[in-house]
Amino acid sequence: MLNFVNDHNDKKDKQLENLENLVENHTRTERHLEQYSNIGNPYNKEHAREIQKIREEQIQDLESVIKDEDKYMSPEEHLQNLKDNYRNTENYIANNKNSIDAQMLQNLQEKQKHRKEQIVFLQDKD
Repeated sequence: MLNFVNDHNDKKDKQLENLENLVENHTRTERHLEQYSNIGNPYNKEHAREIQKIREEQIQDLESVIKDEDKYMSPEEHLQNLKDNYRNTENYIANNKNSIDAQMLQNLQEKQKHRKEQIVFLQDKD
Protein backbone atom coordinates (compact mmCIF):
# COMPACT_ATOMS: atom_id res chain seq x y z
CA MET A 1 0.00 0.00 0.00
CA LEU A 2 1.14 3.53 -0.63
CA ASN A 3 2.94 5.30 2.20
CA PHE A 4 1.04 8.57 1.93
CA VAL A 5 -2.26 6.70 2.03
CA ASN A 6 -1.11 4.58 4.97
CA ASP A 7 -0.58 7.61 7.23
CA HIS A 8 -4.16 8.79 6.71
CA ASN A 9 -5.51 5.25 7.01
CA ASP A 10 -3.51 4.63 10.19
CA LYS A 11 -5.02 7.74 11.73
CA LYS A 12 -8.52 6.66 10.71
CA ASP A 13 -7.88 3.12 11.97
CA LYS A 14 -6.78 4.47 15.35
CA GLN A 15 -9.81 6.75 15.56
CA LEU A 16 -12.15 3.89 14.67
CA GLU A 17 -10.43 1.56 17.13
CA ASN A 18 -10.73 4.20 19.86
CA LEU A 19 -14.42 4.64 19.02
CA GLU A 20 -14.96 0.88 19.12
CA ASN A 21 -13.26 0.62 22.53
CA LEU A 22 -15.32 3.49 23.94
CA VAL A 23 -18.57 1.93 22.72
CA GLU A 24 -17.61 -1.50 24.07
CA ASN A 25 -16.66 -0.07 27.48
CA HIS A 26 -19.85 1.98 27.57
CA THR A 27 -21.98 -1.05 26.68
CA ARG A 28 -20.25 -3.30 29.20
CA THR A 29 -20.60 -0.76 32.00
CA GLU A 30 -24.26 -0.14 31.11
CA ARG A 31 -24.94 -3.87 31.24
CA HIS A 32 -23.24 -4.17 34.65
CA LEU A 33 -25.22 -1.22 36.00
CA GLU A 34 -28.45 -2.89 34.87
CA GLN A 35 -27.57 -6.37 36.11
CA TYR A 36 -26.21 -5.35 39.49
CA SER A 37 -28.40 -2.33 40.22
CA ASN A 38 -29.72 -3.90 43.43
CA ILE A 39 -26.29 -4.62 44.94
CA GLY A 40 -23.08 -2.70 45.31
CA ASN A 41 -21.96 0.58 46.71
CA PRO A 42 -24.17 3.54 45.67
CA TYR A 43 -21.07 5.74 45.37
CA ASN A 44 -19.49 3.30 42.89
CA LYS A 45 -22.70 3.24 40.83
CA GLU A 46 -22.82 7.04 40.74
CA HIS A 47 -19.16 7.15 39.73
CA ALA A 48 -19.86 4.64 36.94
CA ARG A 49 -22.73 6.80 35.68
CA GLU A 50 -20.43 9.84 35.60
CA ILE A 51 -17.89 7.86 33.60
CA GLN A 52 -20.69 6.79 31.25
CA LYS A 53 -21.59 10.44 30.60
CA ILE A 54 -17.96 11.23 29.82
CA ARG A 55 -17.76 8.25 27.46
CA GLU A 56 -20.96 9.34 25.69
CA GLU A 57 -19.45 12.77 25.08
CA GLN A 58 -16.20 11.23 23.85
CA ILE A 59 -18.13 8.93 21.50
CA GLN A 60 -20.05 11.89 20.06
CA ASP A 61 -16.88 13.96 19.65
CA LEU A 62 -14.99 11.14 17.98
CA GLU A 63 -17.89 10.37 15.65
CA SER A 64 -17.99 14.04 14.64
CA VAL A 65 -14.26 14.11 13.96
CA ILE A 66 -14.40 10.95 11.86
CA LYS A 67 -17.43 12.12 9.86
CA ASP A 68 -16.39 15.73 9.40
CA GLU A 69 -12.61 15.53 9.37
CA ASP A 70 -12.22 17.90 6.42
CA LYS A 71 -14.34 20.54 8.16
CA TYR A 72 -11.65 20.81 10.85
CA MET A 73 -8.92 21.44 8.29
CA SER A 74 -8.05 25.05 7.53
CA PRO A 75 -7.57 26.06 3.88
CA GLU A 76 -3.83 26.33 4.53
CA GLU A 77 -3.74 22.81 6.00
CA HIS A 78 -5.76 21.52 3.06
CA LEU A 79 -3.33 23.09 0.59
CA GLN A 80 -0.34 21.75 2.50
CA ASN A 81 -1.93 18.30 2.64
CA LEU A 82 -2.45 18.38 -1.15
CA LYS A 83 1.17 19.42 -1.69
CA ASP A 84 2.45 16.69 0.64
CA ASN A 85 0.32 14.04 -1.05
CA TYR A 86 1.42 15.26 -4.48
CA ARG A 87 5.12 15.15 -3.53
CA ASN A 88 4.83 11.76 -1.82
CA THR A 89 3.02 10.25 -4.78
CA GLU A 90 5.59 11.67 -7.20
CA ASN A 91 8.33 10.02 -5.13
CA TYR A 92 6.39 6.76 -5.03
CA ILE A 93 5.93 6.78 -8.82
CA ALA A 94 9.60 7.61 -9.40
CA ASN A 95 10.78 4.83 -7.09
CA ASN A 96 8.31 2.16 -8.20
CA LYS A 97 7.53 2.99 -11.82
CA ASN A 98 8.92 -0.31 -13.09
CA SER A 99 6.94 -2.44 -10.64
CA ILE A 100 3.55 -0.68 -10.88
CA ASP A 101 1.03 -2.20 -13.26
CA ALA A 102 -0.07 0.03 -16.13
CA GLN A 103 -3.61 0.65 -14.82
CA MET A 104 -2.41 1.68 -11.36
CA LEU A 105 0.21 3.97 -12.89
CA GLN A 106 -2.44 5.58 -15.07
CA ASN A 107 -4.73 6.05 -12.04
CA LEU A 108 -1.92 7.61 -10.01
CA GLN A 109 -1.00 9.98 -12.83
CA GLU A 110 -4.65 11.00 -13.24
CA LYS A 111 -4.92 11.63 -9.50
CA GLN A 112 -1.73 13.67 -9.61
CA LYS A 113 -3.17 15.77 -12.45
CA HIS A 114 -6.24 16.56 -10.33
CA ARG A 115 -4.11 17.33 -7.28
CA LYS A 116 -1.99 19.72 -9.32
CA GLU A 117 -5.12 21.47 -10.58
CA GLN A 118 -6.41 21.82 -7.02
CA ILE A 119 -3.06 23.16 -5.82
CA VAL A 120 -2.97 25.76 -8.58
CA PHE A 121 -6.57 26.74 -7.91
CA LEU A 122 -6.03 27.12 -4.15
CA GLN A 123 -2.80 29.06 -4.61
CA ASP A 124 -4.43 31.42 -7.11
CA LYS A 125 -7.30 32.01 -4.67
CA ASP A 126 -4.96 33.68 -2.20
